[in-house]
Amino acid sequence: MAVPPRFPVSWTMTSNTRARAVGALLSGVLAASAFTAPAASADEQPTRYAGWSMDEADGPVAHAVGAADAANPRADLRFTPGVEFGQPGNSVVDADKAVRLDGRREFGRVRPIVDTSKRFMFSTWVKLASLDGDQVAVSQRAADRSVFELGWIGDRWTFRHRTAHGDVLASVTRDMAQAADGTPWTEHWVSLMGGYDPATGEIWLRTQAKGTFEVCDEPWNCYSDALMAPETAVAPTTWTASPGKGPLLFGATSKGGKRHSFWNGWLDDSQLWPLTHTDETILRVIYTETVPTPPTGGDLTA
Repeated sequence: MAVPPRFPVSWTMTSNTRARAVGALLSGVLAASAFTAPAASADEQPTRYAGWSMDEADGPVAHAVGAADAANPRADLRFTPGVEFGQPGNSVVDADKAVRLDGRREFGRVRPIVDTSKRFMFSTWVKLASLDGDQVAVSQRAADRSVFELGWIGDRWTFRHRTAHGDVLASVTRDMAQAADGTPWTEHWVSLMGGYDPATGEIWLRTQAKGTFEVCDEPWNCYSDALMAPETAVAPTTWTASPGKGPLLFGATSKGGKRHSFWNGWLDDSQLWPLTHTDETILRVIYTETVPTPPTGGDLTA
């Protein structure tokens, strides 16, 4: 008899320690949590800084939404010439689109919108076209010119924080060089979430991929397993944050004013939130849903 599907959730700790209804569904999650959590004022409830569906048919701008799915033109994401819009996205819905970057010189930029001395997290769906070299999907520069980087680094899914000179301050990694069924990551969309929490002095990485495959230990003993089950890894950092905002890049990182580690592949449904890894209920909703597209978009130069 077949064994029921199993999808294990594993949490690892280093030493020392979203259909188009994201807003509505997430509001429901937050409202429900308010009944089980200590009383908090309205402004203590997390509010999305920005989200980008990447569903535009043409570029070069991916328009942003903010709180309550309202258009947020000040957070619009402008890509360099050549980036391909209208590519198939991470869901099976035809309307879901993604952007394709060439891994050589293409990237996108958002004007500074988040104070990196406060709690924040990135969420993005990614798919690699090549496994060669370090490739950064999202990077955020802090006030001291240090950089947070989320992507494919050292042949693993990684979120790290390094100094302006390139020294690594802290790093967390998902130790899966390929999907659980042995296929390369170039065949799968992967959800990456990475963040920094100054209250605990930690950076963290949550990884998960859609899809299952059949595992048979012996005849008639088969079950479905996940290509990449959800896992969160945490690492301490001694970084002393200073208030300030830096630019947010998609598809590249920077060092000494020069951009490098360009992303070769696709990006879709990306978000920026004031969340941490203990907000797992909300993170699961963000993983499940897609980002809505604003009815109208602004311009980065507006």
